Amino acid sequence: METARRTRKNRRQLLRSIWNCRLLYLMLIPVLAYYIIFKYIPMYGVTIAFKNYNIFRGVLGSEWCGFDVFRKIFDSENFWRSIRNTLILNFATLLAYFPLTIILSLMLNEVSHAGFKKMSQSILYLPHFVSWVVVAGIATNLFTQQGGTVNLILRSLGADPIPFLSDNKWWIITYVICNVWKEVGWGTIIYLAALSGVDETLYEAAYLDGATKFQRLVHITLPSIKSVIVVMLILHLSKMMTIGLDAPLLLGNDKVMSVSQVISTYVYRLGIENAKFSEATAIGLFQSVVNVIILLAADKFTRMIGEEGII
Repeated sequence: METARRTRKNRRQLLRSIWNCRLLYLMLIPVLAYYIIFKYIPMYGVTIAFKNYNIFRGVLGSEWCGFDVFRKIFDSENFWRSIRNTLILNFATLLAYFPLTIILSLMLNEVSHAGFKKMSQSILYLPHFVSWVVVAGIATNLFTQQGGTVNLILRSLGADPIPFLSDNKWWIITYVICNVWKEVGWGTIIYLAALSGVDETLYEAAYLDGATKFQRLVHITLPSIKSVIVVMLILHLSKMMTIGLDAPLLLGNDKVMSVSQVISTYVYRLGIENAKFSEATAIGLFQSVVNVIILLAADKFTRMIGEEGII
C-alpha cells in the first residue's frame, strides 16, 4: 500500500510539473515535429538498399532482394576507386587543415589590439560563407594552365606553367588549398572559445617565474585546450568517409576523374544521372556505417591513451 501511495504521489507531482511548464512543452512541439517528419520518418527509405527499387511501385511496393545490391556495388571498380579518393582527399585536407586551425587560433589569441583582432577574424571567417560555385570560379581563374593568373606570373618569370587542374597530383594539392582557404578561419572559432577560458593567473605566475611566451604556450596554453583538440580530431576522423559534393564536382573534370571521383560524386552520378536508386542508397548506408565504426575506434583509442572521449 505504501509503495502504491508513493507511486501515485510521484505521478501527481510529475503531472503537476508538466502542467506548470506546459508553455515550454508547447514550444517543443514544432522542433519534435520537424525531427520526426524530416529526420526519422525518411530513415525508412534506407530499406531501398535491400530492395529492387521500382520508382513506380515505391518503397513499400518494391521487392526485397537481401544483400544483392551490396554484392553488386562491392564488385564495382568505380566504387572502390571512389572510396580510395575520398580517403586520400580527406586525409590530405586533415593534415593541412587541422594543425593550421590550431596555429591560427594561437596566433589570434596573442593579438592584443581588439580592433585588429576583430577585423582579422572577420576576414578569416568570410570565405566560409562563400559558395563553392564562387570558389571554383576563383580557382579556375587562378589555376588554369593557359590563362590562369598564377601561370601567367610563372610565365613572366620564365618558368613553365603548372597543370593545377589537369594533373592528378597537382589537382589534389589545389583541392586541399581551396578547402583550407575556405574553412580554416571558421575552424578557429571553437579553439578561440576554449582559449578564452584559460585561467589568466597561470600566465601571470609563469611570467613571474621567467617563462618566455613560447614556454607559456607549450606548458600552459596547449595543455589547457588539449581535450578540445582531441575531441575535434575525433570528430574529423569520424567524417573520413564523408566528403561534400560541391568541391570535387565543381573543381573536377574529365582529365582528373581518376582522383576527383569520390563517394558523393559517384552516388550523384549513379542515383541522379543513372536512376540507380538502390545502389546509391546502399553506398550511402555503407558510408554511414563505416563512419560510425571509425568514430567508435577513434574514441576507444583516445580513452586508451588516457584522454576523455566523446561517447
